[in-house]
Amino acid sequence: MSLRETDADWAILGDDEPFFGVLTHEKFLRRNLTPETLAEFWASGEEEIQYLRRVLVRHFGEFEAGHAVDFGCGVGRLARALAQVADRVTGVDVSPGMLAEANRHRLANITYVDRLTDQRFDWINSVIVFQHIPPPRGYALFADLLGRLNPGGVLSVQFTLFKDETFIGHALQTARRAAWDGETLRVLDEAPHPPGAMMMYDYDLNRLMAMMTDHGIEQVLLEHTNHGGCHGARIFGRKVG
Repeated sequence: MSLRETDADWAILGDDEPFFGVLTHEKFLRRNLTPETLAEFWASGEEEIQYLRRVLVRHFGEFEAGHAVDFGCGVGRLARALAQVADRVTGVDVSPGMLAEANRHRLANITYVDRLTDQRFDWINSVIVFQHIPPPRGYALFADLLGRLNPGGVLSVQFTLFKDETFIGHALQTARRAAWDGETLRVLDEAPHPPGAMMMYDYDLNRLMAMMTDHGIEQVLLEHTNHGGCHGARIFGRKVG
């Protein structure tokens, strides 16, 4: 099966529904946005970053967040919150529409870009992002991020790892042919998903752990996540100083 070009999907989502594309609840659709729901949207980012920072400090000790990156920043929900605890923040995203929206709400110490150059970071953050990127590409992107982490730096990233019965049926709705060998179900042919579809991909935790070890991240904590039957983990880590 060919690798789906998910950047095109997110370009569509960013143009059509940039806030809903970040948090998929109907109250964040353009037609439902009010000053109150927008305030709730930003507040959810502040709560999440505060939680992630507490976990990092509790397990790895205090750290200096001089330069933080929010990979897959969308409209800036978490980047804005990171900017309250880091000296400067780089938000990176492939969606022009989302970056345009992010810049409309940009804080002074945030820079939004569509690709990274030679930046290095003290805190790498990425939440509900890699799950939408096909793993062959996602592994390369994650390796690039890991190579940019300064000694003593921290990371808080989230990946999906498997699906349960509440999502499997949905995932197979487009399957037209499949092979089952008693252990593995392999989709042989499927109907194309419509443009702008939100895909959900699973990663190999063994491979992720090996990549982090290769980049000097030997202190690691995992927390279980579940997004509608798509199970995964928040991975917290600190690079050897």
